[in-house]
Amino acid sequence: MGPSHDQLKRLSPEDRIVYKQWLRRGLVFYSSAMALLILAAFASRVVAPPDVAGDTMHTAAISARK
Repeated sequence: MGPSHDQLKRLSPEDRIVYKQWLRRGLVFYSSAMALLILAAFASRVVAPPDVAGDTMHTAAISARK
């Protein structure tokens, strides 16, 4: 986990700024990645309907057709 409140209080002001910037950048990066993944999942659902492969059949039914 991250530093405790006491550890943050002991840091110099410059170190606190660096820590907060690092934390903010990480949050922005992972939030952006999550948003892109959700958008990609939604777009793939809209663009390619779930029945792209046609009707689903069991292996036994496919073998029986041959």
